[in-house]
Amino acid sequence: MSDDMRQEYGEALGLTILSLNPIQENKYCAIFLARTPAGLRIIKKYRGDDPFLAREEARALDFYHELAAADPNLLDSGRSIFREDRNLLSIGFVEGDRMSDVLYRARRDPPLQARLIRIMAVLGRLLCTIYDNTGVAGAKTSPFMFEYMDYCSRRLEQTPWIPMVFRGLQKDAERLGRELEAAAITPSFVHGDFVFKNIHVQGDRVGLIDFANTNPLSHPLNDIYNLRMALSNMVLPLNFKKGLLAGLMDGFGGVSFPEAAHRFYYEYHRRRWLMLKLLSGGIWDRIQGIRGLMTFARPFTEEVITP
Repeated sequence: MSDDMRQEYGEALGLTILSLNPIQENKYCAIFLARTPAGLRIIKKYRGDDPFLAREEARALDFYHELAAADPNLLDSGRSIFREDRNLLSIGFVEGDRMSDVLYRARRDPPLQARLIRIMAVLGRLLCTIYDNTGVAGAKTSPFMFEYMDYCSRRLEQTPWIPMVFRGLQKDAERLGRELEAAAITPSFVHGDFVFKNIHVQGDRVGLIDFANTNPLSHPLNDIYNLRMALSNMVLPLNFKKGLLAGLMDGFGGVSFPEAAHRFYYEYHRRRWLMLKLLSGGIWDRIQGIRGLMTFARPFTEEVITP
């Protein structure tokens, strides 16, 4: 990376950047790893002039920072640095290993399995705390949830090589949306990409990264079923999976939600996951999608609510 960019970003963010290395790019931003005298930081340069996405991520990061600073079980990324005029965001680096990697290491390690189940309970308590602190009684669920449900359903229904499996899915998505709205649930903030690659583990502590897909008016079942679908796809001992899911729900507590909310968010993530896998250009993704369609990624039933 050029010294000019390193100096430019450092001056804009008020940081001394010793080195700046690209990590990845997507259609929204370019992501870099910066080394500073105070430690590593993530820097995101958002594309275009509209600061909305970067601003929302900065707000979400600062909210998580407040929660993590008050909870010794959580790894804290610190307060973000946001330059709205430059569409530039700096994020503290969360130490630890990706939980997805640690889960696979635990397959034949009972003590590590027990530790990860305890960590899932920490995550459950975190989701409950977020819901308690951000629920907006009387507010409506974000339109994005319904729009993306419709999009996933339409894409699956148009799948050329297995159209019969998904016939009527888009019409059904409209019904699920109406039922969710009629249930009048209290929407709240969600992480939005609550999967194991975005969860870091260090000892008995756990931390969240990548708040780029947050939504202030969704529901904790959004994050719960997202993580649950990711866990179902992992090749792990069945009893270990059950223990992990039970730990998450035990940590979340005895809060109950209408079946319409379970049905909507389960189907939202089932259809999203199937769309991403089955319509991927990669053969391994398609194999996973077909395996999921035949096993864990089946349509909602009442049994889904009880892990």
